Amino acid sequence: MKRFFTACLLVFLFVSCADDKKEEEKDEIKALSFSSKTIEKKLNDCLPENGDCTFISLSFPVAENGKGEAEKINKQIENFIVKTVDFQDEDSVEKPEELVESFIKDYKETASDFPEYELPWEATVNGKVNYSSPSVISIKFNTDMFTGGAHGYRSTNYLNFDPETGKILNAEDIFNSEFKGFAEEDFRKKQDIPLEENINSTGMFFENDEFHLPKNIGITENSIILHYNAYDIAPYSAGDFILKYPRTEIQQFLKLKK
Repeated sequence: MKRFFTACLLVFLFVSCADDKKEEEKDEIKALSFSSKTIEKKLNDCLPENGDCTFISLSFPVAENGKGEAEKINKQIENFIVKTVDFQDEDSVEKPEELVESFIKDYKETASDFPEYELPWEATVNGKVNYSSPSVISIKFNTDMFTGGAHGYRSTNYLNFDPETGKILNAEDIFNSEFKGFAEEDFRKKQDIPLEENINSTGMFFENDEFHLPKNIGITENSIILHYNAYDIAPYSAGDFILKYPRTEIQQFLKLKK
């Protein structure tokens, strides 16, 4: 009997220790969080605020902790920044740190090849977490660039992530199939495009003459934003087109939980 109680005690202690170890391992997996990172480079230590300065400044959130999704999110943020600034030279650089060096190098080469060229280049990307919940992380980027030409480039972009997997959420993940029809009707009403007319009849250039939701969908606690940047669906002179809806107004179209 004594041996039996001793054996039971050992089993109890073993199970208890195993449970304690599991709890410790669970505590070691910290929740996904974000810090901020800034990478900057200037030509000849000039001061951007004084003008006549070639510079690049990249500020963006960095995902930390979690269970592996942070690495996926960070990779996609870096890819977005590189493609936004280095859109004319695909796959030439892979990291923001390489991008700032390449940007200044390209300017020097352009200035060397064309001595009469005096206009400085500028590139600024500011990214921040716009909204975070258990179902979505929405990151907003404001970009301003000038690398010559008649005018610069300005855009507002959003990347939305599934916090559990690090996957980028697209329109089909955010809205049900009925939302597109609702948004088109509202867009036509606000832009004075009759329902019976072609969506491009007033000068828009939706692909294949069909309305589509924008790539840039902003998410906040209380609203959903559809953001078409200049050139997305109309000439540059038309500017941006923005549709903003309170969540309460379109709740029936949302797949996302709060």
